[in-house]
Amino acid sequence: MEPSANVALADQIHALRESAGALWLDDRAVITVRGDDRMTWLNAVVTADLRPLAIGHGLYTAIVAVKGKLLADAYVHRTEDAMRVVVPADQRAALLTHFERFIVMEDVLLEATAERVLTVQGPRALVATEGWADRSIADRLGRGGVDVLVPEGHAAPTADGVTIVSHEAFGQESVAQSRPRWGVDFGSENYVQEAAITARAVSFQKGCYLGQEVVCRLEMRGHVQKQLVVLTQSGKMPEPGADVMADGKVVGRVTSVAAPLDGAPARMLAMVKYAVVEKRPELVIDGGPADWFA
Repeated sequence: MEPSANVALADQIHALRESAGALWLDDRAVITVRGDDRMTWLNAVVTADLRPLAIGHGLYTAIVAVKGKLLADAYVHRTEDAMRVVVPADQRAALLTHFERFIVMEDVLLEATAERVLTVQGPRALVATEGWADRSIADRLGRGGVDVLVPEGHAAPTADGVTIVSHEAFGQESVAQSRPRWGVDFGSENYVQEAAITARAVSFQKGCYLGQEVVCRLEMRGHVQKQLVVLTQSGKMPEPGADVMADGKVVGRVTSVAAPLDGAPARMLAMVKYAVVEKRPELVIDGGPADWFA
């Protein structure tokens, strides 16, 4: 299930924005949590509040260490008999070890299940995938969407109106919609506030969870040392890794870029020093002026 060579990149992005685009998330893997205490236990080790989560729905969250640094981001999907946690594939083994340490007397069973994750994103994703097995709502790009957990060795479901998209198209639309990605824009060296995922991933009303003290303290303090921001640049398209300059000094680094479409400026995500974010000075990237995105 690969994108057709006949489908232009712009058309793939259009599908994600206006219709339904599908992509195998081969950089993601599944941890299945079973047992009578699965909901309350999992709610105590992730940053989002899972209690309102309905069957057939997913919720974006983060998993942090005791000292507050990110271990992963994730989508938690609720089924009738389990919680399915879609995590970065290269973090799954470490997360299983981490989770096991916090099972004491709870009735919880963890399993690394053999499934692939097919995500379908766009405003028509729900309609296009109606009736698909193991479908769960997961709005990854802000326009509606679902994740489908497909057992290893099984064929992907198909439907009219679903365009197969490339990782390039999905990545560019992630930048365009200000949706940072694990391993691209942020990682285990960051706190949730640095990664700019707090609004989507963290509940400050749910009560205690692992790492809560540090997450709340950083939120109350009002700033961190650096933060992921959205910038734009006209007439140029900088490469990921390009320096962000202010007053002749390096103040940050570009993490990912979306190519300009329809004459719009290139949009990028960049990790920038928080003191600079507060002041918003004039910026330069690759010798050209760059703008703060409103």
